Amino acid sequence: MSGYSEMAGRAGSDEDLWPLYARIYRDSQEAIMITDRHAHIIQVNASFSRITGYEEREVVGLTPSVLKSDCQPPEFYARMWAAIHLDGKWKGEIWNRRKNGEVYPQWLSISAVKDEEGALQYYMAMFLDLTEYKSAASKLRLHAQVFSHAGEGIMITDTELRILSVNRAFTAVTGYTEAEAGGRTPALLRSGRHGRDFYARMWESLREHGRWQGEIWNRRKDGELYPEFLSITTLRDEKGNVTNYIGMFKDITERKQTEDKLKYLAHYDSLTGLPNRALLQDMLQDVTDGCGRSGERLGVLFIDLDRFKSVNDSMGHDAGDKVLRQMGERLKRAVRAEHIVSRLGGDEFIVVLRGLKRADEALETARRVTELLERPFDGADNEIYMTASIGISLYPDHGHDLESLMRHADLAMYEAKSQGTGPQVFNEGISSAFLRKLRLERELRFAVERGELRLVYQPQVGLESGRLEGMESLLRWRHPELGMIPPSEFIPIAEETGLIREIGEWALGEACRQLGVWVREAREVPAIAVNLSGRQFMAPDLADTIRDIVRKAGCEPRQIVLEITESFGIVDMEAVIAALRELKSAGFRIAIDDFGKGYSALGYLKQLPIDILKIDKSFLTELTTDPKSEALTRAIIQMAQGMALRVIAEGVETHAQMARLRELRCEIAQGYYIDRPMPAGELEAGYLKAPRAASGERS
Repeated sequence: MSGYSEMAGRAGSDEDLWPLYARIYRDSQEAIMITDRHAHIIQVNASFSRITGYEEREVVGLTPSVLKSDCQPPEFYARMWAAIHLDGKWKGEIWNRRKNGEVYPQWLSISAVKDEEGALQYYMAMFLDLTEYKSAASKLRLHAQVFSHAGEGIMITDTELRILSVNRAFTAVTGYTEAEAGGRTPALLRSGRHGRDFYARMWESLREHGRWQGEIWNRRKDGELYPEFLSITTLRDEKGNVTNYIGMFKDITERKQTEDKLKYLAHYDSLTGLPNRALLQDMLQDVTDGCGRSGERLGVLFIDLDRFKSVNDSMGHDAGDKVLRQMGERLKRAVRAEHIVSRLGGDEFIVVLRGLKRADEALETARRVTELLERPFDGADNEIYMTASIGISLYPDHGHDLESLMRHADLAMYEAKSQGTGPQVFNEGISSAFLRKLRLERELRFAVERGELRLVYQPQVGLESGRLEGMESLLRWRHPELGMIPPSEFIPIAEETGLIREIGEWALGEACRQLGVWVREAREVPAIAVNLSGRQFMAPDLADTIRDIVRKAGCEPRQIVLEITESFGIVDMEAVIAALRELKSAGFRIAIDDFGKGYSALGYLKQLPIDILKIDKSFLTELTTDPKSEALTRAIIQMAQGMALRVIAEGVETHAQMARLRELRCEIAQGYYIDRPMPAGELEAGYLKAPRAASGERS
């Protein structure tokens, strides 16, 4: 590009050159076809239409396969595109088909055009119709310059296969000069690696189709064997008599080496050197076939590193790669040599245990892997501690093929991850739970529009006054066939799938709608708390979305409390803090839910613009029986009061808990001892005062 810029600077502006470029493009005797990087035609010149019979408007948007003649096997096109991706260009003879159905030979050159950063922009193909040059002499004159300077080796023989001429590339590849090769036959290059049948098929193709192409091993002058891609074309005169044979070849030694490397990469993980999924499938198929004959048992361990994404996000991919390499080494040390260790990708590994005598041997190995993870990983600048979730399936108990065994081990791994109780062996209950989860995931996508979701409201009562101080809106899902689905079951699904963003917006809108009804009825309504998910904070316009929902419902921000869980945004807490400050400035109140349950980042707590702290119910369970739980509860209350925050104890279930919370000077309580979550109508009847003189006004 720099050379082009300098030339443009000397010749004038780019605009001065466009007419020249357009004329060259228009008047070129070579057909020119330009495609985008997805191989869709975007432009052709007049020679393209003259040669193929297609007008530009007929082919724009199509792919070059509109010209395909089916004379070349699929391997031809695979090698063509391999060369283009590898070298950025391809050239050679090809048979294509015109619009009228006529098949004709053409000399085709394809180039990949890239920008200054090396990104692919488009492909440019240029070709000549070789049928216009029927005599060998005219072909030779046409290609004289190409012959001399071509990057491919070219050899021309007579009908007796005596070599008449070779080009420079021929000499560079084979070591034979034109004087040394002239008068001899191509047999001087034979490697001895191909039998008679190979050459018989070659000549059969030449006789029937006038051409042959394929890979062949030949021998250089110094005796070295090398692979080449060879194309032989039969030349005929106007009467159809054979006049010459042209052989064009390219030394594909480097390509073969690349293919060998690609074959390795196709079967082995480049990071850890372990077999990948493709090779594992082949290996495990052989293993299961052998087990079927011998009656041996087999164990499959599906291993997934926990919280690996946070390592990449916080320490960088180099640290993550080091962990994965070390994980591969530890797994190989944990099992015997006859076992198979494979990396599926990401942070997922498979271990295949062969020749098990007992089913619990697989569980013992899984526990040994867990113990290996107790030692820290070397993350260069830091020691990294990891855990893993391990699922186990057994052959033949849980399947007779790779897919079944891996699927069941995968399901068991997810069960282990969700339960957090260590390695998990597959059982039918896990499969049933997974199928139910799949169904719920599928049908949750339509729950809002089908009207299956609803809100219930749980009162929050002042411990001293006994008055209603607030209420929390909670999601419920009544499935038409499965009945009530617990929030603990469908909320995690909504989180995983991202549906929580849509559902969260619906819940806020529904709470605001109900609040608007109560306000219009002149009822005394305290603030309503609505839960926000961490996934909702991934949207950059969250604050605007919440303000719009509340405004359209005719509510005031001060009537809404936005509840967030203690650790939901810890990965990108700075962005969360910014969004919360924006919502706080708009008039919303902010509450931290489940405080003390998870990762207590007190430094962040100081920065968060919160108004309310909700004590997690796990502290209240043993509030009156465990001095430590009481001490922690007291500390949370005192800390909140010191920060001028309101305190709500959630999950209150007994009179003793209520009494102890009063002694600890907690302000507000919420839980089944006070009242259960209830529909809006029941809340009205029990807690919301009706308008004064309402009965008289209606009479």
